[in-house]
Amino acid sequence: MEDNAREIENPITGERIVFRRTAADTDGELLELDDFWVRPDHQVPEHLHPEMEERWEVIEGAARFHIGGSEVSAAPGDVVVAPPGTAHSTANAAGGPTHVRIQMRPALRWEEFVVRLFQAARDGQTDERGVPNAELLREFHRELAPPPG
Repeated sequence: MEDNAREIENPITGERIVFRRTAADTDGELLELDDFWVRPDHQVPEHLHPEMEERWEVIEGAARFHIGGSEVSAAPGDVVVAPPGTAHSTANAAGGPTHVRIQMRPALRWEEFVVRLFQAARDGQTDERGVPNAELLREFHRELAPPPG
């Protein structure tokens, strides 16, 4: 791990994140993190980022993405992108651990959201899938929104 990298873990989802480059490092242009999905059944419910692009690069394992109504499977070296405002969900498709590198552009407050989300999970303030309460979602409305419909 790099000297300035910070690591957090979600006890509900088993997910582990290492922040590689933060908004502070990139003048708000980019947040880059390594996301480790240790559970073979790991899934992120459908959502969208109103003002951010999300880009995944599979480093190890395999992932499945639903982006704007299309399904994409990805293996190591593959890159998948969800443009701002596009509904998407992700899942571990490896049957074992998967490691993806994620970039969020612009960074906005995504790092703060993830830290608060993982703390909410530790405090028992998420559902069984790790979904936070509506108050947290309202606070981070530029970063995250439910899918339309």
